[in-house]
Amino acid sequence: MPIHLLLLTTLLHLTQALTWHSLLYDTGLLGAHPVRKYESVDLAPPELNILAWDPRCEDKYVFFSPRGHFYPQPGPLIFDNKGELVWMESRFGMVMDFRVQRYRGEDYLTFWAGEDDGTRGLGMYYMLDSTYTTTHTITAANNQAGDIHEFQLTAAGTALITIYEIRPFDLTPLNGPANGWIYDCLFQEVDIETGALLFSWRASDHYNITESYFPLNGKGTGNSSDAAYDYFHINSVDKLADGRYLVSSRYMHTVTCIGRDGAVLWVLGGRRNMFEDLSGGLATGFKWQHNAKWVPGSDLSGATVDVMTVFDNGANDHVMDEGSSRGLVLEVDVGNWTAAVRSVYPAPGGFSAHSQGNVQVLEESGNVFVGWGKAAAFTEFSARGDVLCHTHWGPQMFFPLGWVKSYRTYKAAWVGRPVAPPDVAVDQGSGTVFVSWNGATDVAGWVLQRVWNNATEEQVETVDYVPRTGFETAIEMAETAGFWRLVAVDFTGEELGYTEVFGLDDSESGSLFAAMAADEGLLHMLIPACAVGAMLAALWQTRKRISIGLRYLASRRARRVY
Repeated sequence: MPIHLLLLTTLLHLTQALTWHSLLYDTGLLGAHPVRKYESVDLAPPELNILAWDPRCEDKYVFFSPRGHFYPQPGPLIFDNKGELVWMESRFGMVMDFRVQRYRGEDYLTFWAGEDDGTRGLGMYYMLDSTYTTTHTITAANNQAGDIHEFQLTAAGTALITIYEIRPFDLTPLNGPANGWIYDCLFQEVDIETGALLFSWRASDHYNITESYFPLNGKGTGNSSDAAYDYFHINSVDKLADGRYLVSSRYMHTVTCIGRDGAVLWVLGGRRNMFEDLSGGLATGFKWQHNAKWVPGSDLSGATVDVMTVFDNGANDHVMDEGSSRGLVLEVDVGNWTAAVRSVYPAPGGFSAHSQGNVQVLEESGNVFVGWGKAAAFTEFSARGDVLCHTHWGPQMFFPLGWVKSYRTYKAAWVGRPVAPPDVAVDQGSGTVFVSWNGATDVAGWVLQRVWNNATEEQVETVDYVPRTGFETAIEMAETAGFWRLVAVDFTGEELGYTEVFGLDDSESGSLFAAMAADEGLLHMLIPACAVGAMLAALWQTRKRISIGLRYLASRRARRVY
């Protein structure tokens, strides 16, 4: 077939599955980092390219933390199930492992923040409540620096954290220097309230450097502390109620179960694999993996089979052992020393995530949610492996380069009630008002109120109700005279918060009211105009809106607030 016909055929096949916008997006023709912008706030989150969407996907929020060469303001992000921004924040800088975790019966946003040297992190761990206020800051014990790879809360009120410690080490077994250096990998369990160290485990006490699959060369020659050899690379820790820990070592290709006394109970994968593979090598043959986690609810009393998830990268930045990455759900039968694959969740389209990534079994539906790490994408599968929802938040063309990436991506329920007021902006020319509330999850709509001020008390008159339409709602004002505010309400009509007072003929409305208070003469001049505005507002007939608006307006007419 002539080359031009081949290209045309390929293009036609692509356009059957993608809109033109999606095609331009994923080929990078819209830029390395397409963004959305808003009028009411100076935020520019990633533009999502939703390639598949199914109502069977859990109606919860997506949590990730973009960073990379083409992501100028790294930080945590929350999107809803339909791709609308919910919350964006940059005050912490680059964060990792951003998600919702439960502590003492309450949900918190948790993450690591600090600096990293390309291998490890040097920072602390944060917990934010529903108002996005920092309530806990956790540090590693023994003057260690907290690493990026894990911040896992337990039901016992403790936190599991990882640490990379640069220390002298004999590297002659690998033909390296006798006075060499390694990144030794540790994890600690600390009490959240007191910071007390409850448990610690060190990889070099249990693993030999000769078991590593990562070569002693290039950046990690081990010749100095600045070029320490990363032989183990811990990237996840989890714990069961019975006290057993699960540790993933990327460079050993192993998942290790550790007892409460620190002893190695079993090893899955790698050079020390202890299990017969009943799945033709797939259950023990993962490579360069991330995020080994116990599946919630699988730790049944007396059960001999452990169920876990593993994100099988199948590649690193220098080696591609597999053509694409995948999520795995594995069964490990310790009684019979066998391992098997329960489910495989391959990357849609067959792309490779050279680093990072995670697999999450959603407890409500049993769906499996996968964050593709260095590949800027996330996918929700049915339990049996059907792709339900699939989203790119960066062009697929640049997935191998990692120009925009997120260490992990999660899905969870969340209620956000920010303490800052909603944001509002006015387009004077078109008479359009734009309103948003960064972080608020309960807003169903916006009540438009006319406002006047007699220097002693504020008076308001409800005029209209507008349903919320995504992160930012645009409201075309039928009348522009006077001053206004918008009230966020939930589905019951309860008021959640108020914007500042604004006017369509002066964008500095707050300053104008301050000037009025300072200038009594100007105030007296404007009182008649405000009175006329009030009369007009009383004559204003609200348009028919959705039922919540009607209920709210009815209640407001019954009890007008002054």
